[in-house]
Amino acid sequence: MKRLLIIGLCLFGLGLVVWMLRRAPAGDLPDPLVEEEPPEPSFEPQPPEAETAPLDAGSGTVPDVRGDAADADPDELLEELARLRADVVERVERRPLFVMAEQRGVPYFRLFFMTKPELFEAVLDAEGVPPADVRPSPETAERVRTLAAEAFRRHDEIAAEEAAEMKAG
Repeated sequence: MKRLLIIGLCLFGLGLVVWMLRRAPAGDLPDPLVEEEPPEPSFEPQPPEAETAPLDAGSGTVPDVRGDAADADPDELLEELARLRADVVERVERRPLFVMAEQRGVPYFRLFFMTKPELFEAVLDAEGVPPADVRPSPETAERVRTLAAEAFRRHDEIAAEEAAEMKAG
């Protein structure tokens, strides 16, 4: 009888842990007990080189659909970034997105249950990029392009590592 009670309590505890882990990613609500101060807005002018610098680190995999960032219409930027987000989700495997989110401090209990789009959105969120339906500023668009270029670069690096392992093994 004592063993049955102990086994029952262990199974109940395990079920409770699984329930909490499955429930946590769906919430995405801030903790009401923790007050976060909003970040101070930065009004420092960006150097002109930052707007025209190439984003791709030489892999040639990032399409340049941006045009002139200074003259870009916010609606055009919104469409471009939506295409870029979809391109990242379509072309990049889950592993590079997982690594990027992990490096940016996304909790493990969320990472393991996230899909590719959720992982990329978590990376963007950790970098302070507003959601996809918000009209972006040129700086926000540049940040999304940089993160997309990083995702493509990491994808290529991991694919090259896996190919080298297959060839060696």
